[in-house]
Formats: sequence, structure tokens, C-alpha cells
Amino acid sequence: MTESDWDDPDPDFHTHTRLYADRRRWDRCCIDGLLRAVADDALAEVFIADTELRRIRHPYDGGADVILATAAERDRARHRHTDWLPSHPVGL
Repeated sequence: MTESDWDDPDPDFHTHTRLYADRRRWDRCCIDGLLRAVADDALAEVFIADTELRRIRHPYDGGADVILATAAERDRARHRHTDWLPSHPVGL
């Protein structure tokens, strides 16, 4: 689906947002092409979620934001992937 915004009279400021949703069985490497496109800045505003929307990943060309279902799950992920975390003391 494409959502267009033509409100601004200047055509240089018209925007088009493309929305796509898909449900897939998880398979190792099934989103590698998608992640490569995000890393190469060919795609933006990608969100990957479980079917209950309890775990959401938002990759972008410089990293990713991850929202997990519980604080305990977050803490386990933080412990497993310390090398992925920013070096800033507050985690930003």
C-alpha cells in the first residue's frame, strides 16, 4: 500500500510512504536480504515483529533498536550481546 501526502503546495515536499506487511514462518537467514537492504540504506523504516507484537526489531543503517516483551528478556539479551551495545553509560 502506498500512502501519499500531497498537502504541501510545493511538489518537492510531497511524500509517499509505502507500507508492506507479511507473515512468514521463521527460518534462519530468511530476512538477510531485507537486513542487507536496510544496512545499505536502500530501505528505511523497517520493523520486524513476532505475531503478537511483543518483540519488535527496528534495524537501520547504523544499528537497530530492539523492544522485548519483558525486562528479564531484555536483560538476558543485553548480557548475551554486550558487544552490540553503545558505549555511552546510559545506553544511548
